Amino acid sequence: MAGAVLLAASATASVDLLRDYLWTNRVIITFSTNESTPERLLLIKQIAQYPCEFRKRDLVHIDLISGSVDYQSLSQRFAMDGKDFKLVLIGKDGKIKLHTTAVALEDIFALIDTMPMRKKEMRGEKCQ
Repeated sequence: MAGAVLLAASATASVDLLRDYLWTNRVIITFSTNESTPERLLLIKQIAQYPCEFRKRDLVHIDLISGSVDYQSLSQRFAMDGKDFKLVLIGKDGKIKLHTTAVALEDIFALIDTMPMRKKEMRGEKCQ
């Protein structure tokens, strides 16, 4: 996936993983019941389509599949509710900005672009 940061969270990662991104990255966490969940595949495709847009918003994707230790601990924290797919956007400040079952990366970009911190970042930025 050119330019996009995709982390397949391993069993060693935990809720503490999110602390590593505090004030440096926005985090998209996806919870999927399996690797072939259509919404998961669509998001991965969209990240690959828009690597510059993804990167310039300092986004990181943590991709969690049901059955992993991280899925278990984080899905409880973010109230997965037995759905096949869920996406959570965490801001640089560590606060939840979006809970959704829909996947539209352009809508996520638009939401991020309304955030005060992002507005400051946008001054003079260029895709590379």
